[in-house]
Amino acid sequence: MLGGVDIELKDAVKLLMADVWLAACERRVIAPPLDPKSPKLSVIDVQGFAILFGPASGDECRLFIHRMAALDVLRALGTERVAEAAHLVSNGQFITTLNS
Repeated sequence: MLGGVDIELKDAVKLLMADVWLAACERRVIAPPLDPKSPKLSVIDVQGFAILFGPASGDECRLFIHRMAALDVLRALGTERVAEAAHLVSNGQFITTLNS
């Protein structure tokens, strides 16, 4: 019966990870440049109406969004110390997460 519990736990973790990842990616979106002449984009927090990253290329913005989503997942799983270590590796930039 222990195997069944393990499978249920793994499924619950996968669902949590998916939900947190999608919510993080919906919260942080790539926005067009404020200056129409600029080819650079920005990442904005649609809940806090703040520019989080940029100006940068589209690839850089997507990478930023995915890294922040990964940090949100780590925090949701209770691995706060791992998430904070990842934050330090990101050069100590302020990172807005779903839990902050």
